Amino acid sequence: MDIALRRPAALPLAPYRLFDSQDLEETRDFVSRVFCPHELATTRPRQRLDACHHSALLHRDASLNYVQYGPGVDIHPGCLRDFFLLQIPLRGGADVRCGPQHMQADPRTASLASPTEPLGMRWHDDSPHLILKLSRTAMQQQLEQLAQRPASRPLVFDLAVPLDTPALVPVHSFIRCLRDSLDTGHAFAGSPLAMQAEGYLMASLLLCLPHNHADMLHDGPRRDVVPRTVRRAKAWLTDRLDLPVTLAELCAHVGVSARALQTAFRAHCGESPMEFLRHARLERVRSELRAAACQGEPLQVASLAARYGFMHAGRFSTDYRRRFGESPSQTLRGQPPKMGR
Repeated sequence: MDIALRRPAALPLAPYRLFDSQDLEETRDFVSRVFCPHELATTRPRQRLDACHHSALLHRDASLNYVQYGPGVDIHPGCLRDFFLLQIPLRGGADVRCGPQHMQADPRTASLASPTEPLGMRWHDDSPHLILKLSRTAMQQQLEQLAQRPASRPLVFDLAVPLDTPALVPVHSFIRCLRDSLDTGHAFAGSPLAMQAEGYLMASLLLCLPHNHADMLHDGPRRDVVPRTVRRAKAWLTDRLDLPVTLAELCAHVGVSARALQTAFRAHCGESPMEFLRHARLERVRSELRAAACQGEPLQVASLAARYGFMHAGRFSTDYRRRFGESPSQTLRGQPPKMGR
């Protein structure tokens, strides 16, 4: 008996559709082109697939994918070699083994497979996944930039990723935001914003998740960061408000590890480097909105926000109102904020 997939009106990442198929061999061949060669079989004989794959390359080193099979399947790619896979079941779940690690994935617990460990999975019936594919080379470079020293062995993460832990809630929320932005069409993929999104995702996973190089980022040799270094970092960020910027690039520029720089920023500025950057960008947007209001010039708020790295219009408006007590459109119209808030 075939498993009927509960398809919503619009599947995630629908503008980036690669294929849909009911054929096992065709499905395996198509999925292999994006990921790697692998064995694929239904968990019960003679079941017909309801498979599809949507894949959006963000910039260069990451892609966001939606994959579904319909009935339960066994997937055995072996070692991924060139990439990491963060796999989030949207419903249902999966039994995942990667090297010596084993876990049960579900919508609250994702899996993060490392490329040097052999991978095998059993996806349950009706278990579509949102999958983030990350370049192994780029992840290794991010690790070394964030730590400001070389890594002597391959990077291996803990397999289980509990998405509802406080440190990961912003990352999970960002992935959902990224999916929403991509769902609107092709304007985001390949843009400078996508480059910045890649850097944020890689740095967040490295700083928030357990892995075999965590000591480099958390307990390694520390260097006191003087106020002059913080000022240099702030100046570098301020010069790049309308450019894609990552924490790893900032660490490489000032020659200080991410953890030391974050500690110094909180001590001297009361916020992290990337919080400083976001607030500086909000201030710049407000300044340009005020200038347009004074001069009576037409200006698109969404376009201005995107120029300064705010890819989700709704979240930008919320952050803007929280910081300034008024909406961007009120600023543009020259209206004062309402009192008594």
